[in-house]
Amino acid sequence: MSSNKSVKNLCLSVADIRAVAFDCYGTVIDFNQPDFIATMAEICDRQRLDADAADLWRRFLRAALAFRAENHERPVYSRYDEAWARQFEHVFKRLRLEGDPWQAALYLKEKLATAPAYPEARDILDALRSRYRVALLSNADDDFLLACLERNSLHFDTVVSSERAGAIKPDPAIFRHLASSLALTPSSILYVGDNPVPDLLGGRQAGLKVAWVNRFRLRRPRRVPPPDVKVASLQELLPLLCGSGVGQEPQP
Repeated sequence: MSSNKSVKNLCLSVADIRAVAFDCYGTVIDFNQPDFIATMAEICDRQRLDADAADLWRRFLRAALAFRAENHERPVYSRYDEAWARQFEHVFKRLRLEGDPWQAALYLKEKLATAPAYPEARDILDALRSRYRVALLSNADDDFLLACLERNSLHFDTVVSSERAGAIKPDPAIFRHLASSLALTPSSILYVGDNPVPDLLGGRQAGLKVAWVNRFRLRRPRRVPPPDVKVASLQELLPLLCGSGVGQEPQP
């Protein structure tokens, strides 16, 4: 549940909000760490690899940090299928596995393209659209991201991917691209995400207001500033933004 202090802070500044932008995976799309680990297990099964899926996922993440500096302040963008193939290649070599890195990357992309939305996501987006411009910003490439949104019938006024911006969260550049696409100042955008470093730290560094959807009761890292509001679900966010007398008409 969100604290009273967090709710009060958001209500004091909500009149300035003109757009609400969402992270994709883990926020509006129900694909989280257990799903990534399950995907690793499926890759091992498909390629007959003798490896522990959770260990494979941890090594895959470490490879992302090494190759792209992902979750650092200035991560390096490259296409996700190509980056994932390099990460799989590195991990397979370290584990002495005869896996196919490119096929593993393509399978991960397929899983993300077909992932389901949270059941409440569409109704919440529709409710917000009556008062705000609604956007999506995701560390993703257009091919699997847009396929996922279309499959789930999720519609946004603006969609910003890493591919379009040439940048990866938490780099402020991708958030500045969002603000430019909306023709709004960063401070008039509320960014909603589930991952502390790319979403909270990234949004804060770029001057956006931030809401943390903390479904799994994660502890906020010390280097990440507190959000404007913390909620356990998207449902908890809606009354804060669409309560009586709250919010503005959508801006042209």
